[in-house]
Amino acid sequence: MTNNWKYALLVAAMFPTAAAFAQSGDQGRRAAELGRYQEAKSIYKSQLNNKNADNAYFGLGDVYLRSENVDSAAYYFNQGLAKNSKSAINMVGLGKVEMAKGNRAGAEKHFADAMKRGKKDAFVLASIGEAYLKAPEATEQDYNKAIEYLKQAVDRDKNNAEAYLLMGDAYLKLGNGGQAMTSYDNAIRINDKSPKAHLKRGQLYTSSRNYNEAEEAYKKAIELDPNYAPAYSDLGELYYFAGQYDRALSTFKQFVDMSENTPETRAKYASFLFLTKDYEGTLREVQEVLKTDPNNKTMNRLLAYSYLELGKPEEALKAMENYLSKVDQNNLIASDYEYYGRILARNNQPAKAVENLEKAIAMEPTKPELYYDLANMYAREKQFDKAVEVYNRKQEKLGASNTDYFHLGNAYMMAEQFEKADETYKKITDANPTYAYAHIWRARAQANLDPETDKGLAKPHYEEFIKLTNGETEKYKKELIEANTYLGYYYYLKGERDNAVKYWTEVKTLDPTNTQAETALAEINKTNTPKKKR
Repeated sequence: MTNNWKYALLVAAMFPTAAAFAQSGDQGRRAAELGRYQEAKSIYKSQLNNKNADNAYFGLGDVYLRSENVDSAAYYFNQGLAKNSKSAINMVGLGKVEMAKGNRAGAEKHFADAMKRGKKDAFVLASIGEAYLKAPEATEQDYNKAIEYLKQAVDRDKNNAEAYLLMGDAYLKLGNGGQAMTSYDNAIRINDKSPKAHLKRGQLYTSSRNYNEAEEAYKKAIELDPNYAPAYSDLGELYYFAGQYDRALSTFKQFVDMSENTPETRAKYASFLFLTKDYEGTLREVQEVLKTDPNNKTMNRLLAYSYLELGKPEEALKAMENYLSKVDQNNLIASDYEYYGRILARNNQPAKAVENLEKAIAMEPTKPELYYDLANMYAREKQFDKAVEVYNRKQEKLGASNTDYFHLGNAYMMAEQFEKADETYKKITDANPTYAYAHIWRARAQANLDPETDKGLAKPHYEEFIKLTNGETEKYKKELIEANTYLGYYYYLKGERDNAVKYWTEVKTLDPTNTQAETALAEINKTNTPKKKR
């Protein structure tokens, strides 16, 4: 579960800057934490002429930074420095701006300057730690630097619950769940009424697939603060992953209702509707947002996706090409190429469809569905050898399951490589000898290797299929008709009248209107009717 959009806020109580910030910025921080950016901006702007304006400028710049408005963020950090040239926290802000731009050297220069100005300030230390934690394309080295600064912050202020939460996040990024939980527990020890601390525990439990404990943690956060929107978001995601789609959607709707009505929030809701397969609902939400924000990339993407899922390929193609005209090609994700490939396939553009599905595989080579889509695309174009190559590529990359052997065997069948098909199906019967369908697949392959039926190569597999179906005629009716038809014909060719009648009669029992069985039985009876004496 991803939570990059959330923003962990800082508070400290022992040192002057942190204490002043806690007093002057609590409402602004809370609004920002809940995703109410416009509200947070209004609160901070109302404080710009106060005694603690230094921190209000930082808070305002930080809100803009969270909403990815880097230029406005830099403007307010610089305004804070203009008001107070010794401001350590606004120097940290400028460092965060450079970090957002990918300029690590410039960021670290600002951080070093901030440390000279406020090296004993826990809030400054924690803010630098947070900058490394949330750096674009952060590395293991960044997370370790974050922990280093956050440890210094809690050394300065042992009651800094927010620094412990950030430290837990950093440990979690490093895959150290034990230290992450210890950090979150420390935050709860300091402030057991913090909904965010319980939210973080829930996120950790979610990442370790301990879903029951995660649910309890999210519910605890909501119990402590029924208006704590992020807990509803994560709880909704948890229900989604548990397959409880109705609960997921209703819970996530509570998050939307509590959050600020922004294109970002609406985009999240539309995305969640899409995930829960409510494509009509997604389309309505998307179209509503696009009325006021026509260039919203997420919404334009979901518009194309939804049209395809709703069986409207022409509208999907138009929407997809509009989306692609608005987005930097370097920012396309694997699902963009996947959906574009599927859309092109539905619009009878196979070559371009294949090209885009290959791009999707290159970006996300561990997603099996992409290989299936590509192989099916080749099969529709009767390029069966290429379909076989794709299935083999998938098996080499991700291993093989019985489903993979089934698909590969079918591709060999369509390519008329019947021996290869039988070899592939045999891998299923070897692993699961009582799986009835696998025997009928082998029977079909063997039947194609013995087109005159004189060798009876398919006979043992059809017999085994009939045995394994164990009288479940309704479930296997179609295949049982096929199996009995083959055996009836085989025994007819061998001149074994009784066996031929047995199997053709079974076909007639399964399908009383079967003309092939009627003809065969009539022919057998005619052949074996004694001639009348004159």
